[in-house]
Amino acid sequence: MLDVSHPWFYLVFFFAGLVVGSFLNVCIYRIPKNKSLIYPHSFCPHCKASINWFDNIPVISYLLLLGRCRACKNRLSIRYPLVELLTGCAFLQLYYIFIVCRSESFCVFFGYLALCCALIISAFVDLELRIIPNEITFIGIPVFVVLSIVCPDMHHAQNTLRRFTLIDMHRLDSFIASLIGIFTGGGLIFLCGVMGKLLFKKDAMGFGDVKLMGMIGAVVGWKLTVAVFFVAPFFGLLMAIPVFVFKKSHLIPYGPFLSIAALVCICFQDYFIGQINLYILVFRVLFNGFPA
Repeated sequence: MLDVSHPWFYLVFFFAGLVVGSFLNVCIYRIPKNKSLIYPHSFCPHCKASINWFDNIPVISYLLLLGRCRACKNRLSIRYPLVELLTGCAFLQLYYIFIVCRSESFCVFFGYLALCCALIISAFVDLELRIIPNEITFIGIPVFVVLSIVCPDMHHAQNTLRRFTLIDMHRLDSFIASLIGIFTGGGLIFLCGVMGKLLFKKDAMGFGDVKLMGMIGAVVGWKLTVAVFFVAPFFGLLMAIPVFVFKKSHLIPYGPFLSIAALVCICFQDYFIGQINLYILVFRVLFNGFPA
């Protein structure tokens, strides 16, 4: 029997994450500019010189070159190794949680890896340009809905609709759970935007955040989406205070905080779903039979 907890597997997925992170850097740079992700070969953003393969090794090349382009000596953004390391650590953590601890199928595991990659791209593009690319959300949402049908175990932890279905169709349950997650996530952010508009007389949430939260909901289901909604402001507050104090700015992209909150809630989903179930139980007691 395959020992999924063998250290070699951890190394494989960590290094796979580093390589994927290198590609995510390409996506972060090129998608907003509507450039091809395949051609041309990786190049310096300053002098446009082509980057050799030995200068394109994740993290290591950046350190050996002291964060500078070999050709023009201009400093390269710290984002490059940061995204690579973040992706590597995320792959490692998700492997440990879903494969080693939870013994989930690789279909579920790769689904969450795909969401993780989409969140990293969205977060860093939003940080730099204050936009969340439609190419990520408009493709991600239908792909994850289809994945919920192909891999119904994506939503088994939610147990969302089992009491209400008249026929025992696990794939249908998962599909509906994915749709409910989309409307829950997108709806919560949309309502926040409407309320912010009414209270502050200006846009409080961009529609990109609505789509991003909908994409998150398509994968994690409505319960974990609600948890993400309430966890994200805490991360936002950590950044908002120093920004307001030192930069005197009131424009803070919210996509990164939704992404961070989503990753945290995914890693600790049993705890957060348990908390949501607890509140549902309280409502049922208070309102005499509120449906779970």
